[in-house]
Amino acid sequence: MAIAAALALGVTAAGCAAKEPVAPKVVAIETPTMSGDVQVFQVTGLADLRFDVSTLEARPGKIRVDFTVARGSASHDFVIPKIPAARTDIIGAGSTQSVTFAVTEPGDYPVICTLHPSMSATLHVG
Repeated sequence: MAIAAALALGVTAAGCAAKEPVAPKVVAIETPTMSGDVQVFQVTGLADLRFDVSTLEARPGKIRVDFTVARGSASHDFVIPKIPAARTDIIGAGSTQSVTFAVTEPGDYPVICTLHPSMSATLHVG
């Protein structure tokens, strides 16, 4: 009887664990989708103070970033300090904001969350 109770408890606990949201997987390199002549990236700020992508691979031209903050996360922003137009507001969990800007020079552009200095990524324009 004790074994049956332990098995039932284990199955119930496993069922509860399966209902918990799964944290988004961090992608090393993200390539854009295209919307006309605009390169579009989907980027999420995560609860563990990371972006869900470490490198955005783009070519020179127009770029749009659709930035979302994951539910259950602290507030975040998406800022590329070297590109003044590449900046969202600080937004809260479950919110999305888009920013469109142009990059003409190839290179690596650091991406940060101004609220969390260790939260970073890179926009690589090649």
